[in-house]
Amino acid sequence: MEAVPLGRVAWRIFLYLLPSFLITPLAASRGGLALWLIPAFWAGSLTACGLLVACYLRRRRAAERGLTPSDRELLRGHVSFYASLEPELARRFERDVSIFLEEHRISGVDEVEITREVELLVAASAVRLIFRRPAWEYPDFGEILVYPGAFSMDGTYSTSVRDGHPHAAGQVHSQGGVIISLPHLMRSFEHDNDGFNVGYHEFAHVLDGLPSADGIPDRLSLGAYLPWIRVMQEEFEKVHRGGSVLRSYAGTSPAEFFACAVEAFFEKPEQVHARAPELYRQLADFFNQDPVLERRTEERP
Repeated sequence: MEAVPLGRVAWRIFLYLLPSFLITPLAASRGGLALWLIPAFWAGSLTACGLLVACYLRRRRAAERGLTPSDRELLRGHVSFYASLEPELARRFERDVSIFLEEHRISGVDEVEITREVELLVAASAVRLIFRRPAWEYPDFGEILVYPGAFSMDGTYSTSVRDGHPHAAGQVHSQGGVIISLPHLMRSFEHDNDGFNVGYHEFAHVLDGLPSADGIPDRLSLGAYLPWIRVMQEEFEKVHRGGSVLRSYAGTSPAEFFACAVEAFFEKPEQVHARAPELYRQLADFFNQDPVLERRTEERP
C-alpha cells in the first residue's frame, strides 16, 4: 500500500467535486429556491474532500512514525519473512504494518487482551499478502475480532465448542468483520511451513471479494480469469481425490480453495511449486511474489 496515493486521492477529490460543478450553473439558471442547492452541494463536497485529506494525512503520519525498536524485535522473533528482508524492504514492511494498524480496529472478545504482539501479527498477516502490490488496498471490511479460541459455526459464534460440532479458527463475515482465533494465530507463526495460517486464510477471503467470496479474486486481471478458473477446477478435483498439495478443507468450496491455496503458497511454496506448478505460477503472478525464489536468495552465502 502507498502512504499517500496521490493519483487515487486526486481522482476521488474530482469525483467529490464533480456534482457541485454540475449543479452550480443549473441551479443558478433556475434561480429562486434552487439557489440554495449551490451552497448545500459545495458544503457536502468540500466536507468529503476534507475528510479524505485528513484520512491520508493520518496515514502519512503513521508511515513516518513507523514502528518502535521493540515492535521490530517482536516481528523478527515471530515473522520469518520480515526477518529475512533487506533493510529497505524491511522498512517498507514496517511502514505498511504501521499504516494497517492506524486504519483498522482490532478488538478482543471474551476478555482476550489485544497486546502489541497480537496487533503486529494480525497486521503482518494482512500486509504479507499485498506486500508486492503497492497499489492494492484492502476494502473496508470492518472490525477485526480476536477470539480466545475456535468458535461455533451455528451462527452463535460461541467459544464453548462441543466435541463433534462444526467450529472454525477464523471467518470473514458477509456483513463485515474478520474473526481470528488467538491460539490459531499464534500457532500460525510458530509453525510457518505447514500450510496453515489463519491470518493469511482470512485476509485471502477479503481479497477474494466482499460481501461474498467466490474463489475468483476481484483483482484478478481479465487475461488471467480463464487460466485461473481452469487451474482451480483441476486442483479442486485433485483435492477431492486426495492427491493435492492443498489440505482437504480446500475442497469445501471455491472460496475456501483460494484461501487454502494462498496459505500453502506462502507457507510451503516449494511443495506447491513441485506438485502444482501451474497453480503456483498463477498465484505468483497474482501476488507478484515468488516465495521459492525469495527463499533461495535468502539461503545464498
